[in-house]
Amino acid sequence: MIETTQYYDEFIRYFNLAAYQQEKCNTSTKPPYGMIEHAKSNMGDDLLHYVTLYDVVERKLAGFSQIINDCFYGWTEQHPYWKKMEAGKITRERDTVAKAWTGKHADFSLPEWLYIFILHRVCGSAINYATQPSGYHNTILFVLNNAKTIEDMVTMLNNYDRSFYTSIGYQFPAFPKPPVGSIYKKGGDYYLSEFAPRLARDMAEWLQQSNIRKDLREIGEYMFEWNRKNGLRVYQFQYAAVIADIADWYPQYVNRESMFYYGTNARECISYLAKPTIKMNQDQFLDRVMEKIYADTNSLPYNAEDVCCDFIRWVENYVRPGAHYNHLDFDGVWSSCRIKDHPYGRQKAMLELNLVATFNGMTAHPSDDYIIKKAGLTVEEYKKRVKEYVS
Repeated sequence: MIETTQYYDEFIRYFNLAAYQQEKCNTSTKPPYGMIEHAKSNMGDDLLHYVTLYDVVERKLAGFSQIINDCFYGWTEQHPYWKKMEAGKITRERDTVAKAWTGKHADFSLPEWLYIFILHRVCGSAINYATQPSGYHNTILFVLNNAKTIEDMVTMLNNYDRSFYTSIGYQFPAFPKPPVGSIYKKGGDYYLSEFAPRLARDMAEWLQQSNIRKDLREIGEYMFEWNRKNGLRVYQFQYAAVIADIADWYPQYVNRESMFYYGTNARECISYLAKPTIKMNQDQFLDRVMEKIYADTNSLPYNAEDVCCDFIRWVENYVRPGAHYNHLDFDGVWSSCRIKDHPYGRQKAMLELNLVATFNGMTAHPSDDYIIKKAGLTVEEYKKRVKEYVS
């Protein structure tokens, strides 16, 4: 029902590269246990060499989940990074959080952990792609280990004197406006104080009331409907991440092999990977492609969805300018993607065609068709020029 494209072949190649680097430089259950430095991984790819974004094929090991691993496992051998922790090959942030959160399962059960998942995701997942480590940015989780209940956490966040929301790399939802005269200054504080605690407890009860595991989308529909009933917008992007968290840290409640949701970047990516050969709606098409990815890589759909997001960034040579990457030569650091006429993002061909003088000094990644549009070219015209003039 689908016919794959050259992008699919590159996706499989990228997946294998990222999976191998995950084993070498991130973490693994077998040697070398992620001990090799990125710069010594010899992957033959600039982005995998310099940028700590392209080294995983599992959500649980991605930057936006790092601090949750520290909180959930603490300083114990159950932590997926335990071998690196034992060897002292960890960041200051991991050392601080993992030690502080050790033993929290004595206080927290499923409702409390669900509340933490929700808080982490709606506040932006602590991500900042311009810094390393990127998954510890603007988060209150550094101190919530001092709480023993959800109510304690709510009290702490309402008295916290620093920001714990970030939209650098991720977005938070359209929170409800606090009632006039209430104690809440921010819609996020209002949501996390009055709505999220009830959602966490209601969902925990729902998950535990049956021995039958839920499909990922079944959990999603529960969360979306809960929001609707409580007068909130759906929060699909952020709640999808919470659903994946449940699959990662409470897999006993989830059919991890079931179909997941597709974010904007994943949808864009999949649109390049294949074309339908019969008439079908977009959701059917996305699922058919995901089924093929699962068959070819054995990557669970909720993990593969995130790999799709990284793949399209890799194709478009995404590096977020910032403190930890400004030393790079943005005119010389490229992915090993073999598709030379991709028209979006930051491309070597754009330099060779003199569409841009340099990518150095840019304060933001040139996303979408920014470069070719500024040069007055359509996608078709750009592709034609690449074919004619770029070797």
